[in-house]
Amino acid sequence: MDYPIFDADNHYYEAVDTFTRHGDEKVRKHVRWMSEGKKQHLFFGDRRSTGVPNPTFNPIARPGAFHDRLKLLEKGNRPRPGMQAAYGELEPLPPEYQDRDHRLAVMDHQNVESVWMFPTLGQCVEHLMHDDVDMMYRVFRAFNDWLDEDWGFNYENRIYSPPIIPLLDVAEGVTELERVLDKGAKLICLRPGPWYGRSPADPYFDPFWARVNEAGIFVTYHAIGGQSPYDDMFDDHWRRPGSSDKTYDGTLRQALFAPERPIMDTITALILGDFFGRFPNIQIGSIEMGCSWVPYLMHSLDHAGGFLERRVEAFGKVVEDKPSAIFKERVFVSPFPEEDVIALVDQIGADRVLMGSDWPHPEGNVQPEDYVKAIETLPDDQIRLIMRDNARKLVGAG
Repeated sequence: MDYPIFDADNHYYEAVDTFTRHGDEKVRKHVRWMSEGKKQHLFFGDRRSTGVPNPTFNPIARPGAFHDRLKLLEKGNRPRPGMQAAYGELEPLPPEYQDRDHRLAVMDHQNVESVWMFPTLGQCVEHLMHDDVDMMYRVFRAFNDWLDEDWGFNYENRIYSPPIIPLLDVAEGVTELERVLDKGAKLICLRPGPWYGRSPADPYFDPFWARVNEAGIFVTYHAIGGQSPYDDMFDDHWRRPGSSDKTYDGTLRQALFAPERPIMDTITALILGDFFGRFPNIQIGSIEMGCSWVPYLMHSLDHAGGFLERRVEAFGKVVEDKPSAIFKERVFVSPFPEEDVIALVDQIGADRVLMGSDWPHPEGNVQPEDYVKAIETLPDDQIRLIMRDNARKLVGAG
């Protein structure tokens, strides 16, 4: 390519002291590492984080180790009986996975101008503190301070690392939002799905959204791992007491509450809740949750509001615009490279699609620029929008 790209889904691997370096005494007592033989486990109180198999990240799988297999699976190929998925050859943790200056040097080599830099572990632990407002915000203030120190909310206009803001308590959420805005954050990262018994469009959260709307900051929703409200839903409605087959339970949970389910629920709640009518400056992005769900969701949204009426009303106001049209105006989607990205472009337009390589995770591209193979039949101007210009515009860089 004759221009550098902007990758909307890069990742860091957290340091061992990510949650404690800037934590107070309460945080340092709450967040603990515990050994089990050679394994290291991370605990928040008495709850173990299970979102990442090896939270020390050393050794680590190579970038793109799963990519070819995922492409085959997406095309309908099935593994042979007895064939197991593998991480491939592991390697010692390279410095560019935890150091921003080493990362910039690698980005130069990769023809990557800028990135949005997302957590690997950070979004896996929020639910572990769902019943402790004080501790949740102590921990995530410490996390965001570590993030700004090690990676930067905006480092040299090249690495944009979104702080994570939990919304267990709206006043605390507003306070943390103000804090990270003062530190120069260009985008924020929120957990998709319901927020502690409420829809994200519930007026309870309006003080938070009003400040987001005023600031014009871009809102990203990134895929979550580990424990989440969806585990609670599954346990409450599908596993009381559950089957005698744990493998079946695990497969069923994954299918019923697939990785795309939280963003589908979020977008549905926002659009049908007249969220974008109340907050006209807010744009949102779905990161690392694929795109195969988009046609179904747009169809579903347009059939909301009664079998014959199709009347959508929320919080005293009728939503006049067609829900799918609101989707196309307010939602950006970063599809997986193994999916039919061309079909997504046909559905929502190239100006709403963001390339995201997921580098250096094993399920992503081997190199970020490889993503262009998924869209190489598009016109050059559309490729440039996806590979660079859309993300630049969202952080005010172009």
